[in-house]
Amino acid sequence: MSISDVAPKSDRVALAVSVMVVTDLTLSIADAIIKVTIADMPLSQFIVLRSCITLPMLIMLRWRLPQISLRPIHLRWSVLRSALLLSSLLLYYASLPHLDLSMVAAVYYTIPIFITLFSAVWIRERMGAKGWLGLVLGFGGVLLMMKPQAGDLTMHTLMPLAAAILYAIAMVLTRTRNRGENPFVLALLFNLLALVLGGLAGLANLWIGEAGALAGNWLSAGDIPWPLILLLSMTMLIGSVGTAVAYQLGPPALISTWDFSYLAFAVVWGVVFFSERLDAASIVGIVLIPLAGFIVLRR
Repeated sequence: MSISDVAPKSDRVALAVSVMVVTDLTLSIADAIIKVTIADMPLSQFIVLRSCITLPMLIMLRWRLPQISLRPIHLRWSVLRSALLLSSLLLYYASLPHLDLSMVAAVYYTIPIFITLFSAVWIRERMGAKGWLGLVLGFGGVLLMMKPQAGDLTMHTLMPLAAAILYAIAMVLTRTRNRGENPFVLALLFNLLALVLGGLAGLANLWIGEAGALAGNWLSAGDIPWPLILLLSMTMLIGSVGTAVAYQLGPPALISTWDFSYLAFAVVWGVVFFSERLDAASIVGIVLIPLAGFIVLRR
């Protein structure tokens, strides 16, 4: 079976676009909250707590919808998709406390460019002149946003870019290998994997004793902001299900175009809540990146 083989499902583009925009609005608000509230909590603990809250929600949904099958159609591809999304999420979250929200969002939204590249490799879609033009403009925008200088390119500045690459691979898999999967099953697998890997990271920290962004010393129950964890868990549930639904019901190129709404929301929140100020180079970069995305997606 080639990677382009998919289970039959009709496109519903208007619904897919609406779901994508609402999902982006929800996730952008959640990420703005995470930037200022979860900085002192190891990502492994945050992921575990979030999954511990999200999984019961999914189980209750399963009781309401008993007709949903819990058996994935293609288990290995569904697990791989979840692993890619989880890795992308961790890299993105790890960069938030160290970079401006608008910069992280702009670099992260090179996703359509990578989707175009990976589609050319895996689905054998032709890049064409517009594809290459978009590629050059997009990475030019990234350079303007990141402003790399000798010895100034840190691990944190590369994290959103790596997260974008992993996310793009996951979305191509969603459209190709996972298109016939129920979004509930995809969300369940993602949270189960997050719970297992987050718990293992926490145990590894207890054993090795090294602190870090992923597996640092976990907070005690009394120090955990439980209302925020509950709120963020609900937003992440909306995000995981909404993203799966959007990319299943519409072509990845089209849905990725509307996925740029996250970038607009992030810039607004960065200015309103964090008093971020964009210089001329950053403004040009933040315009070039979605422009490049539109070019490669509309080619």
